[in-house]
Amino acid sequence: MSYAAVARELARYNRWQNESLSGTLSGIEEKELQRDRGMFFGSMLATLDHILLVDRRLMAIIRNEETPVFDPKQRIAKNLVTWRDLRTKEDDRIIDIADKAEEDWFDEMVGFTVKRIGVSLNKPRSVFWSQLFNHQTHHRSQVTSELRHMGVDYGITDIPFNPDSLFPRT
Repeated sequence: MSYAAVARELARYNRWQNESLSGTLSGIEEKELQRDRGMFFGSMLATLDHILLVDRRLMAIIRNEETPVFDPKQRIAKNLVTWRDLRTKEDDRIIDIADKAEEDWFDEMVGFTVKRIGVSLNKPRSVFWSQLFNHQTHHRSQVTSELRHMGVDYGITDIPFNPDSLFPRT
């Protein structure tokens, strides 16, 4: 399978998981989503907001655009409704980019400097694309772990069960 096909599949998986998570979180009081649970970013909503913030930054790197200054404490979605709206738009944008990309686009080198630590990277675009989904999954699992502690069944998270897969089950 080509990396372009993998990218398209991961983009759809990402949207499915975010939509599923959004539906689950809709049944939880906002104060519980905002409550500091001792997670790395404090609350479930702050963790989801961090994912969105980093997604935007990684997409800027992937597209060779100016990257915004990174502040891990920055919040762009102050509540679930705003997060859901911004998350949906970002997921749609990620899918659109994946669907339009040619295979060789993922092989192109992308340069990026992390000013905070003075490190420059020059890697194939596919590496940053993979980081996008790895980062999302890592932090989403922190949120779903908290849901589990609350007794909330989050559901299936396995890629092969994605109903939006480009490779339907037979």
